[in-house]
Amino acid sequence: MNNKQTITSWRMSITWSDGETEGLASCLPEHIYEELLIYFRELEDLREEHDAEMRDEPYNFEDDTEKEIV
Repeated sequence: MNNKQTITSWRMSITWSDGETEGLASCLPEHIYEELLIYFRELEDLREEHDAEMRDEPYNFEDDTEKEIV
């Protein structure tokens, strides 16, 4: 039985200087979307390694922090 955890959804949005927000996940260029899928598969593999105790350090879930453009 395979208990591998998989990513089932994700969000991406921007916040404009006037406070408006806009979702981007549905309108990403295909090459960026493909790169994200590759990254998500890598995260799933990393999580699987941690869950199988193949790594010494625990898997740390990241907080959903915002990044500011400076």
